[in-house]
Amino acid sequence: MVIKGFRVGALLKRTFHEIGEDKVLTLAASAAYNFFFSLFPLLLFLSPMLSLFGDKQQIVGWFVAQLTSALTPAQVETIRPIFEKVVFADNAPGLMSVGLLLAAWSGSNIFGTLMGALNTAYDVKETRSWMKQQTIRLVVFAGGGIVMVLSTIVFLRGEAIARFIGNALHLGSTVIWMWQIIQFPLAFVGLAALAFVTFYFLPNVRQHKGQVALVSLVTTALWIVATLLFRLYVTNFPPNPAYGLIGAVIILLTWMYYTMLVLLCGGELASEIHHGTGAIDPDKGAVYVGRVVSHTPRTLSS
Repeated sequence: MVIKGFRVGALLKRTFHEIGEDKVLTLAASAAYNFFFSLFPLLLFLSPMLSLFGDKQQIVGWFVAQLTSALTPAQVETIRPIFEKVVFADNAPGLMSVGLLLAAWSGSNIFGTLMGALNTAYDVKETRSWMKQQTIRLVVFAGGGIVMVLSTIVFLRGEAIARFIGNALHLGSTVIWMWQIIQFPLAFVGLAALAFVTFYFLPNVRQHKGQVALVSLVTTALWIVATLLFRLYVTNFPPNPAYGLIGAVIILLTWMYYTMLVLLCGGELASEIHHGTGAIDPDKGAVYVGRVVSHTPRTLSS
């Protein structure tokens, strides 16, 4: 089967081979570890700020709603008191400052792990300066944070914003009805945009934007499917309630692991498409085992 000029069978076969060769399973565990430790510092930062757009009870409700996509209701209720203590803390402004610093450090480590993993996937060496690497990691993390903040505001206050626009334009309930239709496609586009930024800017190699965009859409769709399947599994085979908070942490870490695994597998797919694996008419360059192995890395000045 040929899609967009690529033999799908050859492309997927090589991608699965590279996933094992590049030890993606181990790298996903490292990224998930950093992901987990960035979660609560990010919460310390976001909670006071998001309270400007909705009351604190809404903040707690929104975070709990997001967790229900991966955890069972019993496990979510175990974690809920921790979120409430953070959100309703009296020294929220101070926590916001500390949370920003800790989240920046933890988030930078996530994308640092992804940067190294994607360089391995693309078979390139890191030639960018330490400062440039740190800047890219922080910028990509900030972009992901912005997507998260905007998504949160949209879900917390989206209907109110739609109602305000509808009244201002004298459209009434029409805008609210349209909003209920487009909010989920918008969320999908936001996730795909974050995947695109990750695949395009982190590895030290120039790529075709169209190919990266296609892989980003595929990766986002696979992540949604993986999350739904994981949710189905947890619902039907929940952990023993005796584990309490530990059980909730285990489930959350497992979901983060699968998230990082899907993302890194998407990176391997993007790498193979970039290398021309399975292409009917591959780009010019040195070819080894069906892959274009000569490509242009990003230089220090780029």
